[in-house]
Amino acid sequence: MKIRIDQPYSFHQIGMRANQEDARYPDADAPSASGAPFFAVCDGVGGAEGGECASAAVCSALGAYMDDQDPELPFTLEDFQEGLTAAYQALYDTMRAKHNRDMATTLTFLYLSASGATMAHMGDSRIYQIRPGKGIVYRSEDHSLVNEMVQRGEITAQEAETHPMRNYITRCMCFTPAGAEMPYAEVCMTRDVRPGDCFFLCSDGVLHSISDADLVQLLCHSPGSDKEKMDMIAHESASSSDNNTATLVRVADVEPEDFEAQESLTDEALAALALQRLGDDAKGLTIAYGITPVQPQAPASSLVDRLTGLFRKQK
Repeated sequence: MKIRIDQPYSFHQIGMRANQEDARYPDADAPSASGAPFFAVCDGVGGAEGGECASAAVCSALGAYMDDQDPELPFTLEDFQEGLTAAYQALYDTMRAKHNRDMATTLTFLYLSASGATMAHMGDSRIYQIRPGKGIVYRSEDHSLVNEMVQRGEITAQEAETHPMRNYITRCMCFTPAGAEMPYAEVCMTRDVRPGDCFFLCSDGVLHSISDADLVQLLCHSPGSDKEKMDMIAHESASSSDNNTATLVRVADVEPEDFEAQESLTDEALAALALQRLGDDAKGLTIAYGITPVQPQAPASSLVDRLTGLFRKQK
């Protein structure tokens, strides 16, 4: 499978915050379409000092790792785990350098390779796969308190949008005490990628300004170029109460796939077809639309580091 993309577009705005805690990779408003097909958006956790350092460290480390990957080769869950572990190591190194283990960040991750699309996330930054004529094919589920309340039926999705605790997240990349289970990323790997598909990554500041329905309408049905559409989203998000960052990646072409033959297939049939075509390369891959928790390996942390961190916390 070979996926070619149109010119991607991105924006990175401070919004109504005093400082910028979002980070993105590549850090450009118009990243090269011929470069490594990897994109990330991270949001430093509000209320935790050093959020901007955490998001920058994770984006930079993932970018360095993914730049060494060959998009013409399969990309497995084990490969993603290795990259996530490298990002955690960079985060821990930054914590030690800044003498601060309270910094943390969300994560959204997109990589287009011979295996299809690998999407991953932690926290309330979000990633979408949107298809003209169909709408939202995939949308990550926020790791947030209000989303859990919605899932339990305690509040509605509409009430969650204005709930006073809507900014409380339940999972992110952060310090984990020795012996405790590290926060994991949820990963979706799919070969159901078609020309015209849009992948949209954003921090929660953007979500305050545009609904899912409006996003689909704008990306799939409204006239104008992708740049003009991103300019419109940026304009709407500029006065957000939070930092706001987004990246749009539209698929130009995919080969080889017989989309007409697949149009009537169920998700399960598409998954079986994908695994059949992968053969031995299917090891470590989930089926299309499947969500898999990926646990990073614990970054190196000496006893001195842990005791020093504990002492600073108690002070």
